[in-house]
This record gives sequence, C-alpha cells and structure tokens, in this order.
Amino acid sequence: MNEMHGSYDLTLVVLSYGIAAIASLTALDLAGRIRVSEGVATHVWLAGGAFAMGTGIWAMHFIGMLALNMPVSFGYDMSLTFVSLTAAILASALALSIVQSGTLAMRRLAFGGIVMGTGVCLMHYVGMEAMQTQGALTYRPLLFVISVLIAVSASMVALWLAFRLNSGMTGRRSPFWQRGMAALVMATGITGMHYTGMAAAIYPPGVMHETSGGVSPDHLAVMVALVSTCIMLAALMMSIYDAHLSSRTARLADSLQRANRELKDMVYRDQLTQLPNRLLFEERLDGQLVQAAGERSGFAVFFVDLDRFKTVNDSLGHHAGDELIKQAASRLQAAVRETDTVARVGGDEFMVITGTGTHREVITTLAQRIVSSFGKPFQIDNTIVRVSSSVGISLYPEHGRDKHELMIHADAAMYCAKDMGRNNFQFFEQGMSSVAERRALLESRLRLAIDNDTLMLAYQPKVNVVTGRITGVEALLRWHDAELGVVSPDELIPVAEDTGLILPIGEWVLRTACRQSKAWYREGHDLLPMAVNLSAIQLNNRNFVTVVRNVLGETHFPPHYLELELTESAIMQNPDHALLILRELRELGVVLSIDDFGTGYSNLSQLKRFPINRLKIDRSFMAGVVSNNQDAAIVKAVVALAHSLNLEIIAEGIETEEQLAFIRQLQGHQYQGYLCSKALPAKELSAFLSTREALET
Repeated sequence: MNEMHGSYDLTLVVLSYGIAAIASLTALDLAGRIRVSEGVATHVWLAGGAFAMGTGIWAMHFIGMLALNMPVSFGYDMSLTFVSLTAAILASALALSIVQSGTLAMRRLAFGGIVMGTGVCLMHYVGMEAMQTQGALTYRPLLFVISVLIAVSASMVALWLAFRLNSGMTGRRSPFWQRGMAALVMATGITGMHYTGMAAAIYPPGVMHETSGGVSPDHLAVMVALVSTCIMLAALMMSIYDAHLSSRTARLADSLQRANRELKDMVYRDQLTQLPNRLLFEERLDGQLVQAAGERSGFAVFFVDLDRFKTVNDSLGHHAGDELIKQAASRLQAAVRETDTVARVGGDEFMVITGTGTHREVITTLAQRIVSSFGKPFQIDNTIVRVSSSVGISLYPEHGRDKHELMIHADAAMYCAKDMGRNNFQFFEQGMSSVAERRALLESRLRLAIDNDTLMLAYQPKVNVVTGRITGVEALLRWHDAELGVVSPDELIPVAEDTGLILPIGEWVLRTACRQSKAWYREGHDLLPMAVNLSAIQLNNRNFVTVVRNVLGETHFPPHYLELELTESAIMQNPDHALLILRELRELGVVLSIDDFGTGYSNLSQLKRFPINRLKIDRSFMAGVVSNNQDAAIVKAVVALAHSLNLEIIAEGIETEEQLAFIRQLQGHQYQGYLCSKALPAKELSAFLSTREALET
C-alpha cells in the first residue's frame, strides 16, 4: 500500500497528555460541584464543566495531531474542526450528567461508557477527516476497533472514578492526591485512544490541498495553543475558586453546626451545670410516660431542693452559690444510675426521673443515697459549707398519669420533707397538695403584706429576776392576713427563709423596733433595751453589719441598747463567717445572746469562741424544772456554764412563782413569760409600762 509515514514530536506528545490530565482534573472538580448544587446552579456548572472538559479533550486531540511530523503539510477544514469540538463537548455533558445522579448501576455505567466513548471517537475521527489531503484517509480495521474499545473502556473508568470521588453529599472534596491519580488514569485512557486512532490511519501521499475554508498548520498551532492556555487558566481558576468555595462552605457549615449545637444547648441545657433544664426534662418526662404506658410499668419523679442554699448565696456571694450548685449537681449525678435523668429546674432545685420498671424499694434506696450524698461538707474556695437536701417523690401511675401531676406532687412531697425537719425524703401522700397550695398562698400573701406594710410587731417585757423591774422588751413578728387570718411565726418564718423574704422582713423588724423604743421614750418612759431575733440567713448575709449600722444611725438608737438574739444552729451553719460578723457587731456595741440554748448543737468548745453576752434558756426546759428532775438538772448545768463564761442568764417561759424562785435561786438575771406579761402591741405595752411604773413609785 502506497502511504506516507511520519514521526512524533515528543514535546507535543507530553503537552497533549498534560492537557488531557488538566482537563480530567477539571472535570472531576466540576463533577463534585454539580453534585452539591441545586436548581439553576446545577445547569450552569454542567454547561461550564462540559465546555471545559470537551474543549480540553479536543485541544489534546489537535495538539496530538500537530505532534505528528509528515513529509508534507496538511490543511484543516474549519467546519469539521468545530463539529469535532461539538462532539467532545456533548460527550462530556453526558458524562457529567451521569455522575451527578445518586446511584451508578452497572447498566447505567455501561450505557454511559458506550455513548461517551462513541462521542470521543466521533470527535477524533471527524477531526481526522478535517485534514485536507488529495486522497481520502483509510484506517487499519484492527487498530480502529482497538481505539473504539479503548475509548469506551476509558469512558467507563472515567465515569466510575468521577462518581466514586464525588459520591459524598457533604460538599467536601476528595483529597487532591486521589483526584490527581484519577485524572492521570483518565488522561492515559484519552491519549491512549487518540494515538491508537492516529496509528490506525493510513495517510495517502500528496501535498497540501488549498481551500478557501482551510486553516494552515501554523494558524492551527496558534489557535490550539490559545485554547490550551485558556483551558489551563480556566482549570487553575476553577480549582482555586472551587477550593475557596469549598473551604468557605465547610467553614460556614461547621460554624452553623456549632451555632446549632450552642443554640440547642442554650434551649435545652442549664448553662451552669450542663444538666438538662426544665424544658428538656419535661420532654424526657413525656417520653418516659409513653414508654411506661406501653410497658405497663412504673417510675418515679424526684424533686430535690438544697436546704440553706440562700444562706450560702447571700453570705458568700453568687460565685460561691454557683460553685455550690455545680458541686451539688455532680454529687447528684454520682448518686443516681445511668438510666436516670437529672435536671436543674430552678435556682437550687433539681429533678430526677428514674428508669421505667423501678420498684419502690429501689426508689427508696436511691432517695437515701441522694440525701446521704449531701451529708459531707462542701469545699467552696477556702470555706467549708454545709447544706442538706429535702427530697419529694411521686410515683407513676399511683400519684399521677401526666407530667404536671407528677411534678406538682413531687414538689408537694418535697415541702413536706422540709416541714419534717429537712435532710430527708418523703413520698407523696394525699393531703400534701393542700400543704403545697397553702405554702404557695402564704408566699404570695407575704409578698403582698411586705408591699402593703401590714406586718406587725408585738413586744414582750424582760424582767429583772431580783427586783422585778422591766429591763427591756423583745420584738416578736406577728401577721394577721385578711385572707389567711392569724399566721403563726412557726409557719411564717420558714416560708420567709425559703423565699429570701426574711432579709427585707428582718430589716423592717430591726428598724421598726428601734423606732418604737425611741417613741416610748418620747412618751415619757425609760429608754428600753430592744431585743430582736436574728435569722441564719441574716447572719450569713455579707451586708448585715452595714444594715445594722445604718438602722442605728437612722433611728439614733444607742447600740448597747440593741440586743440581737440568734440560735446555735444559725451560728454553726458557717461558724467561721459567723465569728467575723459577731465580732463586727460587738465592735458596734450591740449586745448578743444565744436564743433557745440547749435545743441546738450545744457545742461548748465552739460557744466559747464567740463574743456572746447572754444565754437564753428555752421554755421547753423551764416548763418542767419544778416537777422534772432531768429538766432541772439541764437548767442547772446551763446556768453553771453561763456563770463560768461570765454570761448573763435569761429564762424564757416563766409562768409560775415556783419557776421564778427556781431561776432566782440559781442566780439568773432576767426572765420572760406570762408571769409578767404576754407579748403586747405597742400601744398596749405603753399602757402596761405606765401601770408598772405607777406601782413601782
């Protein structure tokens, strides 16, 4: 056969392979971008990707043809040249549309490979036909078939690689080295098909055939070089843009996920303890109710309240209070089981849901463990703090079949535990709801009483044991509510302490009592020393000394005429802090006394540390001193202790001459009780004083 033979320019061969690799890499990047795009953006990326990939394959084809050096020059038909370019673009569009689908079955892969391979072959052989020669090109059948098979096989491999590398739906690109290796494999297939097709061609001898529409090889070289440059620049720009876009998208997605997590935490988590808050607790309780109803099993709801938390918070500050809450949450979590849910639902309030199928015996053990977990003192910075817990328990389905009933009944049982002395747990019982409702009503009415200034003070005289003269009075809080009637101090004070209202009430009592003593003095009576009861919360309040100083200054009441009465338990809650406060009060000149001595800790080693002036013997001991030898022995011991510490003795609850004679024999100093007078309103006490003064004169 008469034909021409040529040789290849190695530089252009390598360049053609490089163009194919860049085109393949660009196609892989764009395939990934198409998969995560939606709407119009998908079509834009598809069109751009098809053009870039098709133009790259076409440029590689013509650079490969230019790499062939023949004895004669050839011209190229422009129309067929653009037909071949169109075929490459259409084949690329088909490939990209296939890989953007969610799945790539073998049948779809084979069909796509055949169609794309056919398109590549069409591009190649139409481009070959664009060569203008004197005779027609012919092809060696075997190499022609091999080139077609290579085109189809390479297309299938390219489709599979593009799909695999972009199968994730997160928008994150596969690693560059993976895309680079895949691009080299695809480029090898494309160039392999091209040079096999070139080898299949038989070139007839002749010279360049001039036509009006022909393009010279030099012009074609310039055109292909420009196209190649555009492809490389487009690939580079696309890669940079894609990397920037992917990075920004990843950052935005990560930032959005973080924001969503933080928002969810803010909505469903307590920010101090990271425990579920009330909202999440109620959602989980709803789920627990559904599960328990389906299983026909039971569970429990615990309401846990910290006793004396407000004392710590007011005395040591909110930082200490927050730290105490965090430590309490940790102890509570350690006390329950993994199947139980712990939530913080209020300032010092926690709730627990047990797992379904929990029996009463297990619930009792769990409650004991929770109460015991607060038995050890807490270390807050350098301060030892002691708090306990009151726990109320409601059971499903005995105590309620919806979340509101269970939570309300657990709350009622918790208040019952407080009324039972705190530091214990109580199961809900019928009747507790009315107690909780009464307590809630007391709180609301008490707030109203403070706002409307309807609280009152009564004053009980103190009497000299020997002379019988009035030595002072004690101010006692009284409350007669229009709706509730007379509310006893035993009911009033716990509510005031639990709600923190004891602080404004205590300041009001102190100021009113000092003013009243001055008012009696202006009426012509002797200036009487005034005793005021002090709550543990007041004692532990950091501003209490300032409050006392301000009240004394406002009322012009002599400090040594003011007596503050406090209990042993109030002192022992935080003895180190109490010692500092009491010393400051003594420096002001205020008189200090221990009220109800013998009913609390009776810690003699601690008692001698404090700057106390007086001991008050509780009425419960004085009631039996005449008839009960044990009570008499206790009173004698207390009096002996007071004498040894140079403390004055005040006996409460003296109602008979025999009791008075007993305390007089022990050399007590003062007494209070019905033998002299009950507590009286201010006007009645003024009249009482006038009568006594008249008798004494």
